[in-house]
Amino acid sequence: MIEIAVQDVAGARIAYELGADRVELCSALEVGGLTPSTGVIEESVDVGIPVQVLIRPRPGDFVYNDAERAVVERDVRRAIGAGAAGVAVGALTNDSGALDVDAIRSWARAARAENPHADVTIHRCVDVLLGAGVSTRQLAEQIHSLGGRRDTEAYGARIDRVLTSGGADTARQGAHVLMKLQSELSGLAKAESDLVVVMAGGGVLPDDVAELHKFGIYDVHLSARTQIPTGPAGPGGGASTRDVTDPEIVAAAIAAARA
Repeated sequence: MIEIAVQDVAGARIAYELGADRVELCSALEVGGLTPSTGVIEESVDVGIPVQVLIRPRPGDFVYNDAERAVVERDVRRAIGAGAAGVAVGALTNDSGALDVDAIRSWARAARAENPHADVTIHRCVDVLLGAGVSTRQLAEQIHSLGGRRDTEAYGARIDRVLTSGGADTARQGAHVLMKLQSELSGLAKAESDLVVVMAGGGVLPDDVAELHKFGIYDVHLSARTQIPTGPAGPGGGASTRDVTDPEIVAAAIAAARA
């Protein structure tokens, strides 16, 4: 799977027309991505490509208070209600030493209350843990604890994917960790249909796709963006440049995945 991180409808259209499998829609990629507006979600869904929506209420750490957790849950419901195929969510405990499984469980259930088939990904908050020395086994057990088999009531909280660079600056540098995490998750799955898939993300370039495949990582996420100049933004409009999805990078990544 090739997932392209996009910030607007134009990016979703480029990804769709060039044959990407899906997009992760967000805003403010310069700070790691934040929740996009409902309007952008609806218009991107209308493009025809499966849309995974990043739900992140603010920049900075991933430790959220009760009000922020409530915002995330509301945004999850609105994203799925707007037609998104899934959401990417994540949170850590107060000491940032573990996944906040209670919060993630509630958000996954909220998504599937809107659509039982919603895809739920844990985003790169996991890289905080891996970078701090949490083992792949410990992380896999936390992810596995969130839900049960597809034929059980606990499935509503289950996670489909985890997006990570393996705690490294780039996914290519963390490829050995990604492979180990996938092995740990595979060992915990009761059946193939219950497997949580590792998706490589973080500084991925088209040339990295084949290398990640060598490590058994076939789901790849990249932003495929370039910066362009714009007209004057004025004192209150920010920089006179903006990031856009680059069709050449998207095409190269897809070609590498299909080779």
